[in-house]
Amino acid sequence: MGSSESDLTYTASMPFLRKGKDALKESEFVLALSIDLNWFTPEQAKNVLNIAEKSGLLKREGDIIHPAFDVSGVNIPSGFKPEPGAFDKKTLFDMVTDRIISGTGIEKRKVIALINKKQEELSKMVVIEVSAILVAIDHGIMVDDLIKEEYAALTTLPSS
Repeated sequence: MGSSESDLTYTASMPFLRKGKDALKESEFVLALSIDLNWFTPEQAKNVLNIAEKSGLLKREGDIIHPAFDVSGVNIPSGFKPEPGAFDKKTLFDMVTDRIISGTGIEKRKVIALINKKQEELSKMVVIEVSAILVAIDHGIMVDDLIKEEYAALTTLPSS
């Protein structure tokens, strides 16, 4: 089975290829993945759209979605269907570690070790996601969007 990156490309291409268009309304994109192809629930299809947008595969202009790549150049394997749960919402920690791995080429277990070491250096006074973000910054990885997300999460903690 291919990498989740190519799965995302195939999945993001499919609505455009099926409709024969290079621009779709958000609702058309979601319906193509959920109703036409029966690959996802509408909620999951929206999540696929968000992930593809964040990863730079899709661009949005208002309610219109455009692929940021040449869809006609994508060779989707015959019988392709994304793995169930392939695009479930990732945790912030997973997103940061994935970026560190793809940006540095350091293998996952070493990245986790670096984050744990940072956590120790900070005497565990911050949540693990903050340590992960700091490791990313130490390695020159852009995580500004994730910093905002983590800040929002930290400042809206549920009251116990």
